Parts: sequence; C-alpha cells; structure tokens
Amino acid sequence: MKFIRNTYAFAIIILVVSVLVSCSRSNIYAPVYNKHNPVKTATPGLHIVRAGDTLYSIAWQNGQDYKLLAKWNNISWPYTIYAGQQLALTGHGLIKKKETRSPVQIKKNHTKQKIIKNTSTNYQKKLKLKWQWPISVKRLKNGTVKSGVILYGSPKELVRSSESGKVVYAGSGLKGYGNLLIIKHDDEYLTAYGYNRTLLVNEGDIVKKGQAIAEIGSDNEGRKALFFEMRRHGKAVSVVKYLPRLRG
Repeated sequence: MKFIRNTYAFAIIILVVSVLVSCSRSNIYAPVYNKHNPVKTATPGLHIVRAGDTLYSIAWQNGQDYKLLAKWNNISWPYTIYAGQQLALTGHGLIKKKETRSPVQIKKNHTKQKIIKNTSTNYQKKLKLKWQWPISVKRLKNGTVKSGVILYGSPKELVRSSESGKVVYAGSGLKGYGNLLIIKHDDEYLTAYGYNRTLLVNEGDIVKKGQAIAEIGSDNEGRKALFFEMRRHGKAVSVVKYLPRLRG
C-alpha cells in the first residue's frame, strides 16, 4: 500500500514539473514560414518602382504603351519616377495625383531619390522609318520570351540600331533578357536588344541607324545570339514584316 502511495505521489510530481516547464516556454515563439503559401509582396495590377526602372522599361515589360502608363498614373513628361513609387498597370487602377497640403510636404517630396529623368525628345522629327537587321543574321528562330526572335550571329559581332532613336533603357534589371537595350524611335515604335555581352551606349543617348550599340552575347547553349523585338504602341509585332527579307 505504501508503494502505491509513493508511486502516485511521484506521478503527481512529474505532472506538476511538466506543466511548469511548458508554461515557462509559452513566451518563446519560433518564426513561421510556409513555403507552399508564401506572403505576397506585389499587388496584381501594380508595379513597385525599383532603382534602374524607367517608365519605358516598365511599360515594355508589361506589354503596355508608355503613353497610357503615364496617363493612368498622372505622370507628365519628362516621365520622372521614383524608387518605391506604385504604378498602376491598367486603366482600372488609376493612381490619383496627390494634393499638396502644406509647404512642409512640398519640401519632403523634393528629397525623394530620382532614378530617371529623361531629357527632351524634341530632337525627333517625323521620320520615315526604314528598318535594318541589327546583326548579320545566320539563323533566326522565334523567341521563348514574349514574342521576339532569336538572331544567331558571329563571335564579337557588333549589334547595331535598327533605326535612329533614343536609348530609353540600358541595363540588366529585366529577368530573362541579360544586358538589355530599349530604343524609342518615335511615338509609335520601340525596339529591344537582349542577351548582349556588353553595352556600348547609355540610357538617354541618341543613336543613329546602324550605329554600334552593343556586342553580341550568348544563349544558354553558348551560341552567339541576340534577342530582338519590336513594339508598336506597346504591343509586339512581327519583325519579319518590317525588316528586309533575309537571304537563304
């Protein structure tokens, strides 16, 4: 009988100790992470401006006309945008222009970091565009990104502008395109040149038709290749309908 009482008492002691230990740990929280349902960091229909973005590159990446993007977001020429700024990507998510309520707010707004301020486009005259291929094309195939084409060329070959225009994006911030250039030719047409090994021009430069703008790079299989795309009013068009017919 004494043995049973001792056993019972021991069990009570173990239970009490367990409760105290669990209580002492109740304020320790482990970080929670669900890899199957990660927290969304972007809102559909909105773009958060990052350093290196331009209005043109954002419009091009999302298949929109830069003029509409500027209109939807109340951005006037010269299309200055700021890091951290939210841009609506459709007309359904119009960004209302913020009203200035006090001189203090005006001063604060001027301290924002400018990441793009395009210079005047008054240099453009109404050109009759006559396109040329950016490299001596050995072979062509439809691109795997958007609806551009992959042009195969030669080692160390220079990439040349298909027409005169202004460089509105130069960088490697758009995933899948490597070192990318976007050139604005007039109010309708943009051309894009990706996979480049090196860039020979900078954002804001005015380039002439046939001017060397980059050195050809390589595709995933090591072949010398150039990603090339043409946009009209923000929408991709077939380059073979605009450029001279390839021989062979």
